[in-house]
Amino acid sequence: MSLLASIPTPILAQAEEPASANSAIGWVVFAVVLIGFGVAVVLNMRRGRKEVGAELELAANRRPYISDEELEGRKLDRTLGFGLVLLAIVGVALPLYWLGEPGRQEGAVETFNEQFIGRGQELYEVGAQCVNCHGPNGVGGAAQTSLLNDRGEFVDTINWQAPALNTVLYRYSAEEVYDILQYGRQQSPMAAWGSKGGGPLTDQQLWNIIDYLETIQLPADEVRAAVDKELADTCAPDDLGKCTLPEAKFATVGEAMFNMGLYTGFAGGAYSCGRCHTAGWSWGDPGQAGGGGLGPSLTNGATVRQFPTFQSQVDFITQGAVTGKAYGAYGQAGDGTMPGFGLNPNAEEEGSLMKPDQVMYTEAQIRAVVEYERGL
Repeated sequence: MSLLASIPTPILAQAEEPASANSAIGWVVFAVVLIGFGVAVVLNMRRGRKEVGAELELAANRRPYISDEELEGRKLDRTLGFGLVLLAIVGVALPLYWLGEPGRQEGAVETFNEQFIGRGQELYEVGAQCVNCHGPNGVGGAAQTSLLNDRGEFVDTINWQAPALNTVLYRYSAEEVYDILQYGRQQSPMAAWGSKGGGPLTDQQLWNIIDYLETIQLPADEVRAAVDKELADTCAPDDLGKCTLPEAKFATVGEAMFNMGLYTGFAGGAYSCGRCHTAGWSWGDPGQAGGGGLGPSLTNGATVRQFPTFQSQVDFITQGAVTGKAYGAYGQAGDGTMPGFGLNPNAEEEGSLMKPDQVMYTEAQIRAVVEYERGL
């Protein structure tokens, strides 16, 4: 899969060069052979005897032909020489074409991927209009939606923070992103876009969107710098992990990480634990921190009971819930809805552009979050 807002022009040019060169060689060989055949036909026609007399005299079995001396002399030598030249051209050109075949295939793959990425970008920006909620190039945004109570009755109109998608493949596998696109997110404005979930898009179109999303994933150093700046602006932590900013609404780095983007809208809450584990977080009206929302409650010692050791919780947040695998002391088999914040699930996939260092949190930041959650 593939599993790049668009591939840079120089890279595409390099990918297309082998295919263009091989194509040129192939056309030259074809043209030479075709011209040679045409010349041979014309020469034979020009040298043929003119047809004269009655039909009886023109019958093939009655008409005299070129004598053996003339036929097996210079005429035969010219014909054989011409054939030898063509054979030499073909004998040289075919190995050259064969040597360039791997490059031609690579160029074809690049062109194929470019087409899929282009289709995905068009769907993101126009067809499915993902850009309306998730912003251009997946920077994050907001979606206006209706807030309903537990009886399905209208309560208010809210602006729901739509997470940035330029790091979505840092934490979700391509298959998990496919499922989200296919079936949507319950209890959120994210609708089902795939035909299996009742949406308008085919499986191929969903994978095209994922192909495009892979091209806009931010470099690891850019992500790290953005997170560090957000922490500096909202917490200004000291060496002990305490927030020192006078107007900071958080006490520790762990609390700031848990709620990253709550007050600033940073990345649409893509880095935050609170957007799933705190009711009302996504529309700026948070309830009890970690009290449960789309995700389970983490309060009243729930995390300590689920993860008896500090390290086991660190490992879980690092890796996330694995489909079909139970977690913690009482956790049911995961379905992939809890992503891993310290391990990139796409880095080892064949053909993926992702790298192992493209992760959401550092180990130190994950440990700070775990320390905060175990105290809720």
